[in-house]
Amino acid sequence: MEKFQLELRTLKKNLFKEYMKSIPAMIHTHKVHLSQFDDFSSFMNGFVEQYEKILEKFLRGIVHAVFLREERFQHFLKQAEQKAFRSGIHFLRHQRIPHQALACFSTSIRESVLHEMKRITVSDSLQVQLFMLDRWNMVAHRAITGFLSGFSSQQFKDLKEISIRDPLTNLYNRRYFYDCLEKEINKAQKQDVPITLVMFDINNFKHINDEYGHHAGDELLQQIAELSKRLKLLSGFRFGGDEFVFLLPGIKEDAAYKLVEKMESQLMAWNKSISLAYGAIELLGDACENIDYYLQLADERMYSNKREVKA
Repeated sequence: MEKFQLELRTLKKNLFKEYMKSIPAMIHTHKVHLSQFDDFSSFMNGFVEQYEKILEKFLRGIVHAVFLREERFQHFLKQAEQKAFRSGIHFLRHQRIPHQALACFSTSIRESVLHEMKRITVSDSLQVQLFMLDRWNMVAHRAITGFLSGFSSQQFKDLKEISIRDPLTNLYNRRYFYDCLEKEINKAQKQDVPITLVMFDINNFKHINDEYGHHAGDELLQQIAELSKRLKLLSGFRFGGDEFVFLLPGIKEDAAYKLVEKMESQLMAWNKSISLAYGAIELLGDACENIDYYLQLADERMYSNKREVKA
């Protein structure tokens, strides 16, 4: 094989142009195959030209790579896998197709290219045919593995993000609060700063739903989420219904109350009939083990505030 490596320049001279010329045929065969599947027909709609350009660039890179000397070829393989990993992430973000269809997708590309490679090298020696097929298979394996890994990695992140978010407000959900709590407390302790939990709900929320409809209630909940974003309250959780909890690192109880009052005043500017009931409690070192106790204290303070408002 070392002796054969020395003949790469001659091999490239004989085959390089033929491989480059065959790229449109590879893409055409691949597209014809994909057009038979509904998943890909919808995916390709409005994306054909862009996809062809991406695939052509990918195949041109491979044609150049198969004629590289061994050391440079191995370096290319590493780069190809890393680049394909990033492409898999980008692909999932912008062109969603069922993950079950990806095997068909990658197999189609591989077979379309192999068909053309075999056609071009049919009159060459068996040694040349095996070498070229081996090179292509190595690149294809690395690229497809990288692509699928990137796709799966991003899909896992997306699914995890969906599982921890409230679909209406896009704030975190109650379940994730308990996962997030320890991390936030540990971070506050390392930075030697206080961390305060604030709980609030909307006064007369049931009346708003009954009087104006649930769409009005939903809009109000979304407005609260939007205001929390503007106030840079990053660790917010919808506990259920109209009840919210926020973890506020670097903020003491008094400042936490002022923050919620600021949110309330901005809500009232949006709709003057809206008011909040709220309670805050600074979390101490035992908060992870006794979080239910702290939540109960915040809840009691919130309802004490609610009684004052009604009075």
